[in-house]
Amino acid sequence: MRRIDPPPNGIYTTRAAIHAVPSPCVAICTMNPASDFCDGCQRTIGEIAGWSEFSGDEKREVWVRIGQRRERLAANPSGGA
Repeated sequence: MRRIDPPPNGIYTTRAAIHAVPSPCVAICTMNPASDFCDGCQRTIGEIAGWSEFSGDEKREVWVRIGQRRERLAANPSGGA
């Protein structure tokens, strides 16, 4: 039986990077008690804590919620999220 070697590891890394969902963290890590969102990335503490375990789809859902939160904040900057 002929052995087939896998492609070099870099190929797997490149493919994973293409499909990776970037973290929304901007290194301003302060939880806002009025909104319960991080002032930097607008995630909840649960979204922050679970990020590394979330699937790609779950991470994309968080990004959608962040966008909604940012829209609400832009519409009412003094009223929180």
